Amino acid sequence: MSFCKRTEALELNLKNAYSSVNAGYANWNSGFVNVPRGEVWKLTADFGAIFDKGEFYSFYENNVLNHDIEGQNYVVSAQTHIRLLSSDFSLMGKLYGQFDNKWSDDLDMLYGLGYLGWSGKSGFFKPYIAFHNESSDYKSKEMGGKSASGRNGYTVGWTSAYFFSLWEEKFVLSNWNEFEFDRNDAYAEQQHGKNGINGGLTLTWKFYPHLKASMTWRYFENKLGYDGFGDQMIYMLGYEF
Repeated sequence: MSFCKRTEALELNLKNAYSSVNAGYANWNSGFVNVPRGEVWKLTADFGAIFDKGEFYSFYENNVLNHDIEGQNYVVSAQTHIRLLSSDFSLMGKLYGQFDNKWSDDLDMLYGLGYLGWSGKSGFFKPYIAFHNESSDYKSKEMGGKSASGRNGYTVGWTSAYFFSLWEEKFVLSNWNEFEFDRNDAYAEQQHGKNGINGGLTLTWKFYPHLKASMTWRYFENKLGYDGFGDQMIYMLGYEF
């Protein structure tokens, strides 16, 4: 009897699952700031699942397809919230890896607390605060080869979305955002500051069953190896499963 109760406690009831593949184009010169990095063709894929006891989201991106293989880069991300004692508070974890064939590789590891209580039919807002641990191949020449790996401050962030209809068409306005604070010295040197911002604001038009078009304003400050504020525009076509 006790074994059955423990088994039932571990069961996950799937509420929703979603996935898509996308292809598109980004231009570093088409935002509010002219970032001198040119055009980027890209492929992405994502998958997510929401359970009664938590949720999971993953993302893959292949960038700079208009360059030879040595000039391309890749992003792999996975994020989860696990509800605490069936409440709206959660244990939050995130892995975010960026792998560049020319520049450098790094893996961001976040672990902290989140909140899932602000969700409904019209949208959601899911904030979190987390410790930030870094694994990087960057070493500071100014600091005698000091590595950017290790404790890297903390992050305050969120994911959010608003679902609406306009002229009988379905749209989604979504935003992800991260504020990075108190970075370690070597990482701060690489990213041009002890603090930074990283995020994106996306408008998606679901114009046909399974098909979507999106436009993203990708913004950052002292991030992606850029000194100060920068941005780019991203245009994608996708298929939802």
